[in-house]
Amino acid sequence: MERFNALIKKDGSGRLTIIEIPFNAKEVFRKSRGAIYVSGTINSIEYRSKLLSRGSGKFVMVLDKAMQKSIGFDGQDMTVNITMSSEDLEAVAGEPDKIADVTCGLDVLTAIKTRQSIRKFTAKPVSGDMVSAILYAGMCAPTAKNKRPYHFIVIRDRCVLSMLAQQNSNAAMLEFSAGAIIVCGDKSREGIKEFLYADCAAAAQNILLCIHGLGLGGVWCGVVPNSDWRKLLIGQLALPNKLEPISVIAFGWPDEEKELCPRWETAKVHYDKW
Repeated sequence: MERFNALIKKDGSGRLTIIEIPFNAKEVFRKSRGAIYVSGTINSIEYRSKLLSRGSGKFVMVLDKAMQKSIGFDGQDMTVNITMSSEDLEAVAGEPDKIADVTCGLDVLTAIKTRQSIRKFTAKPVSGDMVSAILYAGMCAPTAKNKRPYHFIVIRDRCVLSMLAQQNSNAAMLEFSAGAIIVCGDKSREGIKEFLYADCAAAAQNILLCIHGLGLGGVWCGVVPNSDWRKLLIGQLALPNKLEPISVIAFGWPDEEKELCPRWETAKVHYDKW
């Protein structure tokens, strides 16, 4: 994440309100081609935008009227503090190739009722198309104000899975899983901690249900704040400061069967008041 002070001002035509970026965004964000989409804060107010190239490595960001009002810009040059990270907003659109070829044999209610946490897996590999379908399910989860503050890191490297398993006895199943999905929350996009956790939890639940619906097995491993395992995840995955690892989901073809127990509890249901 880049932090800097800059001027908000009108451009030469007087029609646009801009911020001149004090660095070559293509070099800093390692974006050799294509548009650069960014997000962060302006005086602690969140934004998402696209940088415009002015040539010779110079970039500007245009502020719409809503953002101008939010930060109190009145038409006069104004110095602001900015945080900025690059993101690929275009990658959110569309649908992965061959998703339609991945079929699920369970209806939604059956999948919800029969899903179990699976911690034993066979050595059979899971296809890339299945993994894409699982990730797509995660991206379909609801989020507060549609901010979509999640990022998913897929781990298939057996050495990494083994290392993570050995450093946390509660995640020992990673050693034999076909892979893992680390659900991370983007704090620059969702600054309210409770919403960030809720949004990522909804995505994790969608992922788990899709895993089960495809005939696979999966289990959710929590990431304890300030734990050594959390620090290990951050270091191993090279997470930027804006990303917080929230859960680790192991997946693979199940090598165990569990008896279904009734889950309905009348005492947990209340109508109109406690």
